[in-house]
Amino acid sequence: MSDETIKSAAELAAERAEQVQVQQDAEASNEEISASTGEVPPSGEPTTVELQQRIASLNEELEAAKDKAVRLVAEFDNFRKRNARDYVETLEAAQGKAYASLFPVVDNFERAFQDAPAEGDWTPADPAAFAKGMRLIREQLRKILSDAGVEEIPSEGAAFDPNLHDALTQMPHDTVPADHVAAVHARGWKKGDKILRHAQVIVSSGPAAG
Repeated sequence: MSDETIKSAAELAAERAEQVQVQQDAEASNEEISASTGEVPPSGEPTTVELQQRIASLNEELEAAKDKAVRLVAEFDNFRKRNARDYVETLEAAQGKAYASLFPVVDNFERAFQDAPAEGDWTPADPAAFAKGMRLIREQLRKILSDAGVEEIPSEGAAFDPNLHDALTQMPHDTVPADHVAAVHARGWKKGDKILRHAQVIVSSGPAAG
């Protein structure tokens, strides 16, 4: 190998080393510029400072979201407690109104039996007037139920309906057809479509076999 060839190779190596050094110096300079200005270096990769800033921003957003979630949970809990309290107060007010409407009925019963002894049998001085008074009290009570939307379930003579009636027993009946209500033991009541109490009835099995 000639001296010129060796020299040429040495020169090429020196030039390459110089280029590498220039590139390293340029990258270091870019990082310094990025650190001071926050600009992205030409390579497009975020700097350490940018990453730290982004992490700090995300942490702030996370803390804000946590705080919002805690406040929402607290507000919902307060809303739930307030609704529960309002429900109880509304229910108590409705019950109080219903009870208050019964007080006059109790008063009338007390007046009807004011002459009766506390214990033992008793016959009213005027049985006819007493019976009339009892009927008036019964109508008073029925009106209270009607005003509250409570209705009696029609039963006697009606076709037996397990959705409305509870059958106590079955018995022959000369005039009531089979599977119809022959007698009512306890009246049934409903409010709208809601059954409050099924009527307790005796069901006809039709005329007795001759």
